[in-house]
Amino acid sequence: MTLWADADSLQAELRALLCRRASGEARAAAASGRAARFETVFVAAKMPPLELGPGVRSELVAGGAGAADDRIAELAAAGDLAVTRDLPLAERLAGKGLRVLNDRGEVFTADNARERRSLRDSAAELRSLGLAPESPRASAWGRREFKAFADALDRELARIG
Repeated sequence: MTLWADADSLQAELRALLCRRASGEARAAAASGRAARFETVFVAAKMPPLELGPGVRSELVAGGAGAADDRIAELAAAGDLAVTRDLPLAERLAGKGLRVLNDRGEVFTADNARERRSLRDSAAELRSLGLAPESPRASAWGRREFKAFADALDRELARIG
């Protein structure tokens, strides 16, 4: 199984956690003489700093906005896991049969990703028409959100056996 990480938008703490989990799995697999259950692939148009090691790869893509998303969608297969903050990408990947986590530990399926995107787009349209107040700036992301993500990641990795 491949864990696809949309590295363009993930916080440094999450990138480090994903690297540690993948490297730990690769080392445990090598020590016990079995194949690793998963590897992590970071895809980005501009690669942020990563802790590369066993079980971790990065793929730098050329192109404009959305090139990394397109590459992940092209390579990902049903049964893989993806981590992204991008709702349109989450919807695309969930539609292909992937489990998708956002940076707050929410798991997206084809149905709830489509619903979440629809709500976001509707709210944006209401704001553009002056019928709703401006959206508050991005909510704070901190220790609680990191823990929620780590717990969700561990649950999803346990699902693969």
